[in-house]
Amino acid sequence: MLSAAQAQALHGKDGDGCWNPKVCYSRRSYARHRDRKNQQRNRHRQETVIELPPADLAAFADLQYAVLIVYREAGAESIVHAVSAQVWQGQERVAIVQPIHCIGMVPSQIHLYIKKLLALLEDKYGVRKFAALERLDPYLCPIRPCIHYGEVENATV
Repeated sequence: MLSAAQAQALHGKDGDGCWNPKVCYSRRSYARHRDRKNQQRNRHRQETVIELPPADLAAFADLQYAVLIVYREAGAESIVHAVSAQVWQGQERVAIVQPIHCIGMVPSQIHLYIKKLLALLEDKYGVRKFAALERLDPYLCPIRPCIHYGEVENATV
């Protein structure tokens, strides 16, 4: 933020001696105009349109795949609240596996359930593994009653 004369006085022969006229002028210019240059670069990136050949969606219309939906809080150590799945054919949803609560299950039991679910999906739809895993927050759990909504029926304290 210093002027060139002030920077030369501070870092020149009388100062710490690090002023190099071959380098310092361009570095100072870059530092002064960095925001404007970055803005121009970002604007150029956003304006660039990639033209793709038209997609042949008919080739993918018969493709069946499954998506595993896991209701759990963010974080590696969070517990799995519920598990669900969806089967898709092309761009249309074919089937929904209703979610089940996994509270009280140990991880090996959850893995066993998912393996059985995959075996069922392979028999019925030919899906051998999940194409994607989607994590949703437990507050989006559609099962009622659910502990995240305080709707416990017949609860006595």
